[in-house]
Amino acid sequence: MGKSIRSKIKKRLRTVKRQRVDAMIITPREQEKYEKLVQVAQGRSVTRLRPKNAFKYPDSEDAVFPQHEIMKPVDFRAQNLPMAGTVFRGNRRKYSDEEKAMLNKIIKENHPKVEILAGGGAILAKTGQKVSTEEAELIATKVNRPETVIEHVRKNKDDSEMMDAPQQDAEHLSVAIEPEDAADVSRRPIVKDTRRAKRTAERRPRPNSVKKARNPQAPKPAKATKGAKAMSAVA
Repeated sequence: MGKSIRSKIKKRLRTVKRQRVDAMIITPREQEKYEKLVQVAQGRSVTRLRPKNAFKYPDSEDAVFPQHEIMKPVDFRAQNLPMAGTVFRGNRRKYSDEEKAMLNKIIKENHPKVEILAGGGAILAKTGQKVSTEEAELIATKVNRPETVIEHVRKNKDDSEMMDAPQQDAEHLSVAIEPEDAADVSRRPIVKDTRRAKRTAERRPRPNSVKKARNPQAPKPAKATKGAKAMSAVA
């Protein structure tokens, strides 16, 4: 007999699968985004250009033959999930502190990493050498935007030495584009000006209702008596 989507066993099994997706896909992706943000904050970020396809632009200096990548699939089989052993009918939901620490360690550590099983990278159209995707992007950046790296290239080596080998070229570019412990300290920090808000708040007139509520010595309005109400009704 099939199980409903509201089944507790199926909910726990979906949680176990979600833990694997978080460990293999989401966490590395968020870590990569964080590292890029740190580079932007330190002034070390450089936008890498995508190399051209050699089938369309065979004469271009940065043309490459892209290679198909076969990534390691996410294994959702129950016998390979670390926490699938806790998904059974009648299992308790409350654990001690030691058991929680042990389970958290199993959740975080017992997951494989996403790897390239076959293919990947690119082949340079000019030399036929196979390089990684990052190296191909660095070469394309140097060919199309040399002004972004010319200052760093002058500090390290001449342009002639940079063009000897594509792999060495990519390594030098990676060092030139992303220097370690470098930050742009010439920019003035942005300071929030709160003086205008203070001035407008001081000059803003307050309504009479607020003044009367905050003034304890203000005379209170006299309540109308029953006789006054009757006279007003007759009038």
